[in-house]
Amino acid sequence: MMNMKITLAVAGFVLVACCLGQQREAKKIDEWEALEISLKTAKTVHPKNGFVPDGATAVKIGEAVAVAQYGEQRISRERPFRARLRGDVWTVMGTLHPQGAFGGTAVVKVSKLDGRVLFLIHQE
Repeated sequence: MMNMKITLAVAGFVLVACCLGQQREAKKIDEWEALEISLKTAKTVHPKNGFVPDGATAVKIGEAVAVAQYGEQRISRERPFRARLRGDVWTVMGTLHPQGAFGGTAVVKVSKLDGRVLFLIHQE
């Protein structure tokens, strides 16, 4: 009889724990759904100077994209990266260091207006 009570108590505890876990997961989903619903009627910001207003921002985007594609180890050897603006397109490229220089660097073109990556290559 005592074993039965212990078993029922443990089963009850497990059931409550499972329900709480599901409620937490449901809450996460509800928060994301609530965000999506609130964003449907929201108006986006349109920065006067575009989403990528300066070279420092362009370099951060360009480096992040290059690291994701070619790896941190390879891209770290090409720092510092620099950016140049022509029209509404930033061209971001790494530095080819003279010591043991072989090949080229990553080149990324980023839209000043909306931050889209327009072009990516690693020169060889």
